[in-house]
Amino acid sequence: MNVPDLKNVILPKLLSGVRDGLPLDAIGATDCLQALALTGQALRFDRPQRPEQFQVEESVVDHRAILPDAARKLMLLLLSGKNPASGPLAAAIVRTLAERKFRLHPFDLPKLEPFVKAHAESLGAEALAFSQRETPVAQKQNYFAPERLNDDNWMLASPAVKAGYVRSRRASDPDAARAMVEAVWTSESADSRLRLLEAFREALSEKDTLFLKGLEKDRAPRVRELAQRLLVRLPGFDGDDPNLRAALERIKLSKAGLIFKRTALTLELPATVRDFTKMAWLNETFGPVGLETLAEALSLPVDDMVAAAEKQSDLLAAFLFMATRDRRLDVVRTITDRHLRDSWEAFSQFDAQMLADYSPDMRRLWVEHIFRPDRWAVDTSPWTIRQMAQWLDGQATENLFSAILQSKPWHSLRKDNGRYEADILDSMAVMSPSSMRPTLRAELAALEPAKSGNAVLFLDLMDSLETAHA
Repeated sequence: MNVPDLKNVILPKLLSGVRDGLPLDAIGATDCLQALALTGQALRFDRPQRPEQFQVEESVVDHRAILPDAARKLMLLLLSGKNPASGPLAAAIVRTLAERKFRLHPFDLPKLEPFVKAHAESLGAEALAFSQRETPVAQKQNYFAPERLNDDNWMLASPAVKAGYVRSRRASDPDAARAMVEAVWTSESADSRLRLLEAFREALSEKDTLFLKGLEKDRAPRVRELAQRLLVRLPGFDGDDPNLRAALERIKLSKAGLIFKRTALTLELPATVRDFTKMAWLNETFGPVGLETLAEALSLPVDDMVAAAEKQSDLLAAFLFMATRDRRLDVVRTITDRHLRDSWEAFSQFDAQMLADYSPDMRRLWVEHIFRPDRWAVDTSPWTIRQMAQWLDGQATENLFSAILQSKPWHSLRKDNGRYEADILDSMAVMSPSSMRPTLRAELAALEPAKSGNAVLFLDLMDSLETAHA
């Protein structure tokens, strides 16, 4: 008698209490208890019935090298201690891991779960899979390393990665990039559509006119507004530009000087604008207007337009916002060199998203023009250092970092332990170029270990990662 017979003939009768008619001799059993025991043993080796359908998840493959042991130990100390690193330190670690093509050790993912969940999309396929282990299959995100994206799979990546890919394709083939975006546009979320449209700043041309005009009825107001701003910047645009009209309504052009008459521009602020809302109003009113567009409307070259606002600090701040959006670093430098000596204060209410389409080199130049540590006074808030690190989003040049170390706020901070928080020291560690880490370590040694501990660990981790081989 085989297993199916035991299961189908003997077991049902035993379980129902029937004793008569049991073929005990056929299985070599002398009583019902022995038959039950034999049936139980046989069923242990019986294969379960094959399911009609299988739910098979793809295996996770992460080609990046695992962190070396030395860096791994520092990472655990830094991210899972009593006061785990966050903010600028965590963001810099994620950025460095991506640049060096390292991934976390699988055993460390549970130990660093808050960090992994916060940055899963940037930490690789393995980290993303771990963070989504309890997420329903239909809601899970796909992971695509930026270097593995192509025109066939780009739309499966996260919104930020997709926008980066489209931006790179716009630089190499604007028409192909536009066609790709048009094909998936209706299936994208509002946030994703906005990111993709931001990428169109690259290589904007008349060929984009039809696509941009088609967005006038987009269901997201932010997308419609951005499409309008891009549309009016197209060469040869002759339609109505409400942003330009609103800006011109606030600018008065006149002639100044007793003998040699020169053009002067003055700005009239609305009566409802207060000091604490002024910079936001200037950015909202003038930011969407291109420098060249405004200068042309005033019949002035851009340089002459800036010079004509020489004594108008608010108008110069507006031009600074416009130059930043237009990536006109030459104009940014002119304004900060000749006119606005404390230009960093104009950006205190904004975040670094304004530089989203800047390359790292452009960011460094912009920060060098805007933040001038040699101009900081003794009463300049040390939080300016934190603000600077947020806009820089990376390492500073040696000259800029030396200027910070020699600035008056930094010297005041070192003398008065009560005037700073650990975040400021963390920001210094993030901005420090590798060549100046020994100098910064010496500076941090004079401060409270409770506040400088994470910054020192971070410097050690960066040294370890930069000397390791992936």
